[in-house]
Amino acid sequence: MSRKKSKGKTDQGPTAQTDADPQGATAAPAETQGLAQPEQQTQDLQAQRDELLARLERVSADYQNYQKRVQRDLAQAREYAQEELMKAVLTILDDMERALEAGRANHDADDPLLRGMQLVHDNALAALGRFGLTVIDAAGRPFDPDLHSALMQQPTADHPPQTVITEAQKGYRLKGRTLRPSKVVVAAAPAGEADQAAQPTETPPAEPTGQGPFDAERSQEPE
Repeated sequence: MSRKKSKGKTDQGPTAQTDADPQGATAAPAETQGLAQPEQQTQDLQAQRDELLARLERVSADYQNYQKRVQRDLAQAREYAQEELMKAVLTILDDMERALEAGRANHDADDPLLRGMQLVHDNALAALGRFGLTVIDAAGRPFDPDLHSALMQQPTADHPPQTVITEAQKGYRLKGRTLRPSKVVVAAAPAGEADQAAQPTETPPAEPTGQGPFDAERSQEPE
């Protein structure tokens, strides 16, 4: 009986070892696979985080640019909000100036009515000046297309060309920006001077060298 029991024990040993070996072989790759999955998940999360941070930076930069643009637009709107009102007031100033010119032609300078009209005009211009309205100085100045609008050119020798001779209508600027250009007459060169300046300069003829074509060939021939 003892031999049978010992023989049974010896038979079960190798089978137990053979059964345990495949389980150990499959357990090692499973452990390594389990460790690799958290690392891959961490890398994916880091990539998502970087993408979100980059997107947040772009959105923040766009929002800051939008705020700057809105503030700039609001500042310009406040600065030139009176532009249409000023253009309407300029017609009233033009009428007052025409009335003053007619009054000076028909009345003395000491006329109370004329002096009162001049005082009202000056006070109105000073009040508008506090909002940034200034008169463009045109007479005697070089023609500037940003400030002046030429009605015609008048040939004259009393003024240099492209100089404003007379001013038909005053121009105004609002805070450094041209609100209405001055309508002016510009000086031009007289007809004689303009024709002389337009003529091309003649080149003097070449001086003769004293040798004809055959002489030049002969001089090149060897002796």
